[in-house]
Amino acid sequence: MKLEISIRDVQHIKSVNFSVNLAAKSLVCITGKNGSGKTTLIKSIRNLINADTFQKTSSTRSFTTNSEITYKVDDANIVFKYNSTKKTIDTRDSIPQELRNKVFVELPIPYGERFNFFQKVSDIDDELRSNIVLRKFIQPTELIYFLESIYGTKKFVDLVEVGIRKTPYYAIILDADYHYLREDYFSSGEYFLISLYRRIKSGYTAIFIDEIDISLDAAAQVRLVEWLKIFKEKYNTTFVFTTHSLAMMRTLEPDELFCMEGQDDGSTAIKNRSYAFIKSTLFGFSGWDKYILTEDDVLKDFLQHLIQKHCRPSFYQHKIIYVGGGRNTTDLMERNSTENFLSKNTDSVITILDGDQKGKPHSNAANVFCIPMASVEKELLVRCLRGEFWDFDKLKMVINDRERLIDFINNQVAPKPSKAKAILLKIKKTYFGIVLLIKKSPGIRREISVANGEPAKDKDFKNAGKRLFKYLTASKIFTRQDIFDFLIKKNQKEIEILCRQIENFLRLDSQ
Repeated sequence: MKLEISIRDVQHIKSVNFSVNLAAKSLVCITGKNGSGKTTLIKSIRNLINADTFQKTSSTRSFTTNSEITYKVDDANIVFKYNSTKKTIDTRDSIPQELRNKVFVELPIPYGERFNFFQKVSDIDDELRSNIVLRKFIQPTELIYFLESIYGTKKFVDLVEVGIRKTPYYAIILDADYHYLREDYFSSGEYFLISLYRRIKSGYTAIFIDEIDISLDAAAQVRLVEWLKIFKEKYNTTFVFTTHSLAMMRTLEPDELFCMEGQDDGSTAIKNRSYAFIKSTLFGFSGWDKYILTEDDVLKDFLQHLIQKHCRPSFYQHKIIYVGGGRNTTDLMERNSTENFLSKNTDSVITILDGDQKGKPHSNAANVFCIPMASVEKELLVRCLRGEFWDFDKLKMVINDRERLIDFINNQVAPKPSKAKAILLKIKKTYFGIVLLIKKSPGIRREISVANGEPAKDKDFKNAGKRLFKYLTASKIFTRQDIFDFLIKKNQKEIEILCRQIENFLRLDSQ
């Protein structure tokens, strides 16, 4: 089930579009500056389930006569428009009950469901006491383990679950006389986690949470992300949440992190961004004269090594920031020109990309340079396949399809296998295909490709280079500096040109 939302003229948002696959079992983290519209987005999602959301949580000044929210759920369209009589938005379209049963939305203080649940807990106290005295409870083993691992404590070992009118309630038994501490007397963070767990166990397909980091310390935030990854698989749940927590964002995968960003035309876009990009735009890097933006940590270390050993001493204090992805990196530099989160002087920020980005539109912008190699890892692999670095025979320990990669370098098409070999490859393909159904592994995908006799692609070459670089450095066969020095020597003339470009940026006498 796919949910698409289009918001127009609601609170801070002039326009924004957002979509999520509710059945994807995924994590989606949305961040952005204060006032970017994160809470409005989550309220808009809750409004689909509870049509009076804005009436209860927002002032009438949040809307204009042009205010509109359009929802598309698979093939059904639901439109909320401004109602001048009610001074809010409402709809005449019917909302499927099935959708209400599948989606849960949690707002922050004081509107979240967990705060409304306080009264319910108080109202059933007599029944709760009776059930505990009569030992009509169970120990929620998973919840206890969840809370103990989040907080690193054993205080929940006597937590019990009491079912009252199909709703689970929780308390900690304090002594043999069955005195107990109700869940609404727990800390706000503990109570939030219990409320979240209750919703997860209720079978919702998707859970949306605004300001998920409230009441949790940094360590608890990180552990919560780890648990959400477990829960999404176990309970087939998609989690969408907003946060400003760098601790949480740092633990997420690149495709799980999104940022709400204002655009030049006043609209808002929700874009997949790297952790470094978000850290730069939201929190900035102050105290440096110059900034060099680049794609990844390997290229960052390569440039730092190049500046320290092969460039003339710098005058300006500089910081190298790896952002992730060529387009993301140049986007960050462009955004600095208007938002100045790095520097007010646009000439104080440059971008240096891998050579395989050369010729792409974003690499042609001002202050964008490329190293004279496709990438550090790709260049290393080329040199090893040509027998110029390391032992070619040992290379087989890391790269089991050397011939195919050599053909890729030489732009050759791999020859078709003989009949006998074709049969063997077919057997391998079937075997690896079965394994792939059980475990989705890049290594197994590579084996299938090899078993099919398919020629290597750029992605195969890139991944092989990364594996080789990681193996050589992690095994301490070579240091990063050993590899950098070798590659610099092999590309000496082109590297000298890059050094002059960097010196022009970092030296006072080159300005």
